[in-house]
Amino acid sequence: NLSTVSFVSIAIRIFCAPKYPTYGHYPLEENAYIQTAIFGSSFCTSAKESFFLILRNAARVGAITYVSGGVVFVGKVFICTLTTGISYFALDHYLRNELYSLIGPLVFIAFISWFIAGMFMSIYDMGIATILQCFVADEEMFSSDQMYAEGSLKTWVDNHGEK
Repeated sequence: NLSTVSFVSIAIRIFCAPKYPTYGHYPLEENAYIQTAIFGSSFCTSAKESFFLILRNAARVGAITYVSGGVVFVGKVFICTLTTGISYFALDHYLRNELYSLIGPLVFIAFISWFIAGMFMSIYDMGIATILQCFVADEEMFSSDQMYAEGSLKTWVDNHGEK
């Protein structure tokens, strides 16, 4: 029920946010949504299951989450820099004689592109979290020869995440 999910989401933000500041990012809520999508269980059950799944694999999940945070930051910087650079050349070519300075419009473009890049990269970050939860759940539910994860993904996670 959408109203129940909305109510629980608001309740988590009201009661959990002051205790655990996460700068607008609510990992419990995000992981619960991922578990709901994977297993089809209720939101509260999914929140509990995702918490314990991550707790059981804290070192691996922490290491990969740390790396993905760096990738997201580099992605935001790249998008912002590229957008501002292209805008500089476009403004310089088409509007150089009509503008007093290019700095004001470029700062505004950089500011807006940073937030738009953040929106796109948050989707990328959610994808990383989803793949990681699927992998860890797959690893816990099945033996290594029955896992759905491919060998290259398993090798990469084993090499880059502590178990």
